[in-house]
Amino acid sequence: MANMSAVCYKYHYTSGPFLVIPIIGAMFVDLINTGVITVFLNLI
Repeated sequence: MANMSAVCYKYHYTSGPFLVIPIIGAMFVDLINTGVITVFLNLI
């Protein structure tokens, strides 16, 4: 969020990235986390 604030301060403010980027990032984290948990459970 701090990096997004710095970019918006330099290149003018838009509200779109503050809504879209965290949602997309959370989606990717959930997908990757599912794969990591599955791999580690299969190792046990």
